[in-house]
Amino acid sequence: MLLLILTSLWRRRIGMVTPNKTSNKYSDKKISWFPEKLQSFVRGKITAPIYVRVKPLNRCNHKCFWCVYHEPDLSQMHGDMSVKDIIPIEKMRELLNDFEEMGVEAVTYSGGGEPMMHPNIEEILELTLEKGISLSTITNGQFVKGRVAELLAKAKWVRISIDYCTEEGFVESRRIKGKWFYPILENIKNFAIIKDYDCDLSVNFIITKENHKDIRKAAELLISLGIENIRFSPMWIDNFNEYHEPVKDWIIAELASIKKDLETEQFKIYSSYKYEVFRDDIKHRPYTKCFVMQYNPVVGADMNIYACHNQAYSSDSIIASMKNQSFKEAWFSQEATDFHGGFNCQEICVGQCASDNKNIYIHELLDCHGDSFV
Repeated sequence: MLLLILTSLWRRRIGMVTPNKTSNKYSDKKISWFPEKLQSFVRGKITAPIYVRVKPLNRCNHKCFWCVYHEPDLSQMHGDMSVKDIIPIEKMRELLNDFEEMGVEAVTYSGGGEPMMHPNIEEILELTLEKGISLSTITNGQFVKGRVAELLAKAKWVRISIDYCTEEGFVESRRIKGKWFYPILENIKNFAIIKDYDCDLSVNFIITKENHKDIRKAAELLISLGIENIRFSPMWIDNFNEYHEPVKDWIIAELASIKKDLETEQFKIYSSYKYEVFRDDIKHRPYTKCFVMQYNPVVGADMNIYACHNQAYSSDSIIASMKNQSFKEAWFSQEATDFHGGFNCQEICVGQCASDNKNIYIHELLDCHGDSFV
């Protein structure tokens, strides 16, 4: 308890140097701001998560050809997912009560499916805000309007998934009717006006061979709509290197040029489309223990708690189930403790890992623990 009090005071004290609105939203070193969690790693003690990603349902109204959840050729990454799964509102209320009681600080509602399609999404957003939990979402933007937009305006960040800049590109990528293209753009434009200043409005743009020539035009369009930052990411596919080889040099050069030409104090460009992701060893973990799952797990629409979003809906990555117990009971259960102790990244995480650099950073920190000659 003393450690938690001191940590709280410390974090308030350094509030004067809290990262500003334009600081790196995607830093792998954010855990440095949570010394109490780092101490729990040292002690080998499982404590409450800092941040949980929740997938309220698995149904989606878009049919993106690159989707690792729904596209048959790609969905083996999440092979145990059922489109019919949804977290009932009663379970969502229980989950948010647990988050409040445990001190979980932040939640992201994402897919699986399109989170704003949950029939009780307004109540879910309201409860999240009422309980003082930092709110965020990853959405396709089609439902960011009306009451949903009013509630999301109080979120910490709203990230729109966009990989197009024309109606034709929208239809090709999303495989739905083009009539939704302009309403989504209008939703973004209107939301940029009504959102709180502290709500970061951003876009995640998946780069494919089909849209790579449009990335500059897309960035210019999104700036005009009020987007504050864009993160460009490569499409992940089994033959990843082979797929991107013909275009990767052009894309990396173009992204550097776009960043130079368009980035300002008010608008930032981030990219995970880098040469390093094409390394042959990118799928190898240089460690066996994942610490990220201890502070950023995922709750699936099937009401299982998963190690991460990369491993969501994989039976070998279920920390525990909350189908017949609460999240809090599941998280502190012997089953969960055994999972954390026995999970071997080198055996299970054999694909691309979004948290790899975070884990590497944490392992480096822990490796130097105990020496006072700082």
